[in-house]
Amino acid sequence: MQVKKLGVKTKCEMPTCKNNASYQFVAQGGDSRNSLNLCEDCVKELYKQIGKLITPKSPKNVLNKKSEERCV
Repeated sequence: MQVKKLGVKTKCEMPTCKNNASYQFVAQGGDSRNSLNLCEDCVKELYKQIGKLITPKSPKNVLNKKSEERCV
């Protein structure tokens, strides 16, 4: 998937939004005619909602791992 900044005036495609779109989402190998155009407010809200569903795992603590090896 690619995200592009729009340079043309296009309506946001969220059903209740009345803003102009700022970003265009295009599927890999897809055509720009089959894209999703969203305004900045909708992109930010979508980002927050996705963040609630998909949370990155924290990295392994390298410092604690080394101290455990020394104690053995």
